[in-house]
Amino acid sequence: MNARVALIGAPGAGKTTIGSALAELWGCTFIDTDVEFQGDYGMSVAEAVIDDEATFRAREQEVVVRSLAVLGTVVAVGGGAVASDQVRTALARVPTVWLEVGLVDAARRTGLSGSRPVALGNVRGQLHDMLKQRAVVYQQLADLHVSTDGRTPEEIVAEIAAWEAAP
Repeated sequence: MNARVALIGAPGAGKTTIGSALAELWGCTFIDTDVEFQGDYGMSVAEAVIDDEATFRAREQEVVVRSLAVLGTVVAVGGGAVASDQVRTALARVPTVWLEVGLVDAARRTGLSGSRPVALGNVRGQLHDMLKQRAVVYQQLADLHVSTDGRTPEEIVAEIAAWEAAP
């Protein structure tokens, strides 16, 4: 028993938007592991990371592995969860789509494209480094690689649906 498809990618890649649309198209359940985490632990992912990142990562791993085991679902996996060996093992049992997003679109979609407080440091530089580092892992895990830059959700959903339906 496993999910129908897992969506991986960096923040701003469109995992929630695309996952919701795919689940609607296929008439199945959509699970966003970040939302599941918040429901289980009563705090957002951002709050949990700031509070205690090690505890957050252990809890996130449990949420993601559990979610990927739900038969027939579409699962949006938190961007950093792929660092876990257990998550990578669970993803190996599920058709996995990497929604790749470039720095410009990621910054725009996550709200980092405008002016930001200096106290936050070089947030866009950190985002760039994260995209570059995680791309290697996402590529290794993905059965399908879809670039989301400059594309509509409908185009992306159609590409994934056509791939998933192929023999």
